[in-house]
Amino acid sequence: MSKKDKIRRQINKKAILLAHFGTSYPVALESLENIKKKVRERFPSIETRICFTSNRIRNIWAARRRSPEKWLEQGVSEEIMSAPGFLGAAGSLQNENYRTIIVQPTHIYHGEQYEDLQSYVRALQSIRTIKKAWAPFEKILLSRPALGTYGIEHDHTDDINEVVEALGADFSKAEKEGAALVYVGHGNDFFSSGAFLEAQKAMRDKYPGVKVYIGMVEGHPGIEEIVRELGKDDVKQVLLKPFMITAGDHAHNDINNDDHESWKGRIESMGIHVDVSMEGLGSNNTFADVFVKRIQETADENGLDLEPLFRESSLQSEGIAGEL
Repeated sequence: MSKKDKIRRQINKKAILLAHFGTSYPVALESLENIKKKVRERFPSIETRICFTSNRIRNIWAARRRSPEKWLEQGVSEEIMSAPGFLGAAGSLQNENYRTIIVQPTHIYHGEQYEDLQSYVRALQSIRTIKKAWAPFEKILLSRPALGTYGIEHDHTDDINEVVEALGADFSKAEKEGAALVYVGHGNDFFSSGAFLEAQKAMRDKYPGVKVYIGMVEGHPGIEEIVRELGKDDVKQVLLKPFMITAGDHAHNDINNDDHESWKGRIESMGIHVDVSMEGLGSNNTFADVFVKRIQETADENGLDLEPLFRESSLQSEGIAGEL
């Protein structure tokens, strides 16, 4: 028997890792739980875990773990309180023989958080071992954020249109109330808001009966620009919603706050009636399904079967890897 024949393969289980920005607000966690629920319903045989890409959010929960009772009483799960960063989550999965991983970001667009996540994934993908069979990962794959990303493999306008389609209920509500719809995204001072502007155009094209605007907490266009547009368009009533996965810190402090400098306060100062919907996009089942679809597409494109594999289970029980 050759040396090659003597090499036993490692166990190779599959997992899905949901990479959330995260939130420190217990009331906002429902959006993250809903996304996880939808993924687990679609892929019941695949291990699904979470990580938080925000260092600040992880530090907040780490401090809270010193006195966890208050948060546990509010229904915060141990999984949330102990959510690791991406590298910690990937390391734990690998240590438990999950060597084929689909990383699904729940970021809205290709901004700072997704860029960093992409860098981490590429670094793990680059690991080479003398014996290929003993590489830490068989495959570790990064899926796309909600509004897509650049590249020739996927037309980002298709991703944008999927998101626009998923938000139909918001436009129906705004139209019924005779209100303009103002979404507020997180944005970023270091990345273009082009994807949001393209999403705004797609919304206006699909729902011409509703005046829609997308502004940014950080970056362009900001509150002053949106307020000017509302005044120019003679808007009298607004449905104000976070264009964020969770209605967390920014939603409570920058959007729906009685302070006159908040988005709600600035728009009301124009004599416009404001109805605030404090619900993250992740709580919208149709929107959450966008991430489910992204996972399936990533699996299909890389030849991964996410359905139960009885042969894989039996092989793993013998201590060797199943065939992908």
